Amino acid sequence: MIVRRATEADLHPLAVLFDEYRQFYGTSSNLDISYKFLKQRFENNESVIFICLKDDVITGFILLYLGFSSVACSTYYILDDVYVSPVYRRQGSAKQLIDTAVLFAQHEGALRISLETQKNNYHSHQLYESMGFIKDDEFQTYHYFIR
Repeated sequence: MIVRRATEADLHPLAVLFDEYRQFYGTSSNLDISYKFLKQRFENNESVIFICLKDDVITGFILLYLGFSSVACSTYYILDDVYVSPVYRRQGSAKQLIDTAVLFAQHEGALRISLETQKNNYHSHQLYESMGFIKDDEFQTYHYFIR
């Protein structure tokens, strides 16, 4: 498996997997919206996207968004999306994607990588903790939904 940064040419095949990811979290399939979302993030440099390939097929992806820490006067990355197609799971793809994201963030001089995951996503919890991510017991997350 190869992990590399996504290019514009990857966006159409990536959109198919991204749409699968969105369906996994309960949204209806909409390939057009998935593609437009990725394309906008890519063109506006609003996200860093890494993809995992096996035999020229995109099998997984990770999306990072830049965040800012006012207290530390530094940047950090938000690992908002990581997904591996079910057929390719348990082969090390997620770990490879996360390792690549960590190396990228280190290279960029970021303070940290932060992420949120569902409380019942035990496999992901184990993976993140085995890779050195530390569960935050100090802060509580709140959301104010605009729509």
